Amino acid sequence: MVGTPGKPPMTPLPIRLIASLRGLAVLLLLGAGLVAACGGGEDADPSTFPDASTLLDQSATRMEQVRSMHFLLEHDNGATQIVRGIAMNRAEGDVVTPDQMQATVKGGLGIVNFEIGIVILGKDAWIQNPLNRRWESENITIDQVFDPRQGVIALVRATRGATIAGIDDVGGVKCYRVEATLDSGNLDLLPGTPTAGKPIPTTAWIGVDDQLVRKVQFRGGVSAGEPDNLVRTLTLSRFDEDVTIVPPR
Repeated sequence: MVGTPGKPPMTPLPIRLIASLRGLAVLLLLGAGLVAACGGGEDADPSTFPDASTLLDQSATRMEQVRSMHFLLEHDNGATQIVRGIAMNRAEGDVVTPDQMQATVKGGLGIVNFEIGIVILGKDAWIQNPLNRRWESENITIDQVFDPRQGVIALVRATRGATIAGIDDVGGVKCYRVEATLDSGNLDLLPGTPTAGKPIPTTAWIGVDDQLVRKVQFRGGVSAGEPDNLVRTLTLSRFDEDVTIVPPR
């Protein structure tokens, strides 16, 4: 080894360390490329966005054509009251037009929390007893739990003064982010009778290529007694997949 006069000779880096440093550099370059490719809508050109009202009309028409979908409804800072007085804070399942649903609901009665199943087949419906987990017949319809398809269609058609705020990725799908303020009385998505006249900030994510509603978020209580910081988020997916809903055993 040759050193510089007055300085100790330089020790070569071990071969494994050199290989590791090269690998790290490659990973950093790949990571930078992924960040650039997966960025949000901040670089989107607003001049290329469609008219918001036209997009909403197209989306409502497209959603009317959907025969089945998967849904996930989540709550922050509150819940939605459904059949039997259950405070529903999460629901996930499938709906098939015109009147079929299967769902798993997380909720509570007072201080007791539980998870139950609900199956609706037209005029026939069943719900699990939260105490013994047995299935029981129940006289309910989809709109007494919540109807994501019809509710979203009604919501989109009722929207006025909407703007397209950007483009986001939702579940791997490029979507327009539509911002609007809705009257609480127009939120037919939820069971019960919402109190009219309250402005509800709402965001909808609509597919750029297929105009399907992928996600909707409502911020604020819509019925008497609901907190102002209540946030409901509905995510939709698996459109028009083959789904067979059968009576529970």
